[in-house]
Amino acid sequence: MEDFATKLVNDIQHSILKEVVSAKWLNIKYEDKKQIPQEFVDKAWANVNWESVLDNVTQHLETRICNAVVGGMETELKTDVKKLLSVSGVREKLRMSVYPELMKVLDNR
Repeated sequence: MEDFATKLVNDIQHSILKEVVSAKWLNIKYEDKKQIPQEFVDKAWANVNWESVLDNVTQHLETRICNAVVGGMETELKTDVKKLLSVSGVREKLRMSVYPELMKVLDNR
């Protein structure tokens, strides 16, 4: 059984930790925060090389569009192959014609 002093110390530690975690003791007012001068922001904005930004955005968009197109084509191709292979006659014909050719390729390694 805990004695009173041990329980008191544990309760005090728990209270202190709870207060630190809640961060209520830390109160920074928004108006006291340092602000970037508007002139600096305006100058930085005016100095942006928009052609370079456009080139980078275009490159990124082209890559994403290509990936989306290729991904769509892969999905469509997989679906078509699954549909073809679900027909037993097609599956058997592929086995009879493709398997011997595949074995020739594998034997020539």
